[in-house]
Amino acid sequence: MAAQREVGDVSDISDRLLGQILVSANSSLTRQGAGLFLGVTAAASLVMAGALTVRGFWPVLPFAGLGLFALGVALGLNMRRGRYRECVSVYGDRIVVEKGVGTVDECCQLPRQWTRVELVRARWRGHPSRLLLRWHGKSVEVGAVLTEAERTSLGLRLAELVAGSDTAQAGAAGDEEF
Repeated sequence: MAAQREVGDVSDISDRLLGQILVSANSSLTRQGAGLFLGVTAAASLVMAGALTVRGFWPVLPFAGLGLFALGVALGLNMRRGRYRECVSVYGDRIVVEKGVGTVDECCQLPRQWTRVELVRARWRGHPSRLLLRWHGKSVEVGAVLTEAERTSLGLRLAELVAGSDTAQAGAAGDEEF
């Protein structure tokens, strides 16, 4: 069994890397910040629930605990989503899309010559568009965690890399992040 790689590590099956783009969610909340927020909220909630329990309103205490549990679960899911990464590597003959939280959970290889980049508008107003890499009736979505402007910019950059234009190769001196 092969060892787990982190999302964004350069593949060992590379020939000529034209460009590599790392997509990550905009998550500014650190683990320490989340712990501090949960601790302060729990202290305030339990002090109020304790004071009401002393006055005879005992049903408040289990609901305060349930609310704190739900807040802890929501914070945990938010922190996990903040570690989500997508790495799109464009090589001379193929495109490799790796997705995952920390390690690579999903990897897809596409033939570069047959792949086209499409920004599909949402059917309903206010919903996000989808950036798709399509080939032979199949597709893979990239940039789902980005804003509309970032997704549009990523679509233009990917179209340059996939087309293999001179401007794409000139800008491929280093990794890009969205």
